[in-house]
Amino acid sequence: MWARQPAGPVRRFARPLAIPPSEQGQPVIFTSGGPSPHLLSIADRYASGFIAEVWTIEEARPQRELVRNAAREAGRDPDEIKHIAGIMTTVAPTVRECLDPRLAYSGDVIEARLPHLGAMLRIPIHPDGFDKPLTPEQLAPAHASPRDPRSSNALAVAREGWSPRDVLAHGVIDFHPTVVGPGKLHADHRREWLEARAADDFWVTPDIYEDGIDAFVDAVMPILQERGIYPTEYPGTTLRANLGVPRQYGLAPRITGAKQ
Repeated sequence: MWARQPAGPVRRFARPLAIPPSEQGQPVIFTSGGPSPHLLSIADRYASGFIAEVWTIEEARPQRELVRNAAREAGRDPDEIKHIAGIMTTVAPTVRECLDPRLAYSGDVIEARLPHLGAMLRIPIHPDGFDKPLTPEQLAPAHASPRDPRSSNALAVAREGWSPRDVLAHGVIDFHPTVVGPGKLHADHRREWLEARAADDFWVTPDIYEDGIDAFVDAVMPILQERGIYPTEYPGTTLRANLGVPRQYGLAPRITGAKQ
């Protein structure tokens, strides 16, 4: 039952919590979204991680520089803010083995997205050809819509010879870049983005929650470790230490004006 609150002013008492401090200091602060001036002004002062909304390297690289420049202007080392790109994953020995379960659990959503795919590719797609690969003649006038940053990925998948249904099953309209296929494809994606300095790291969203994490760990992580992209041991015991960002309690002196 809810207790009735007493009438009158509420008294507040400022005192330390009776719990031990966190090993990492204060929790790591993340911001997320696009690089708007308002968001950057928050990130440059407070954040240690910037979760980005990006779909291509060409889009991600300049956004990462915006974040780093904002940190410099705030008097920080730009390496203190990690640009984290999202990625959605389905891992299986073949691309076909990834697409079939994605189609199964998507249900009617895939067909409802057909007009959207046509708008992204700037070509008409008739429902009668939903399960047939797009022909060279159909793709000849296709081009990525400038109104949707995911369109270039959709066009690249369509040109690989997949049907419209399978193109959509590749996750080209998902809210992050989607990689489907064997572990090597996932490792290649990560290496390409890191080498292009389009991201400092990734946050992974497996699309099949029952076994998606296990599949990623078993099939992708060993390849990343063999390539020297991912460590075999964590450098620390906290998120802050593993991100490589400074220990901190409360507001930083550069914000409060206090002497360091």
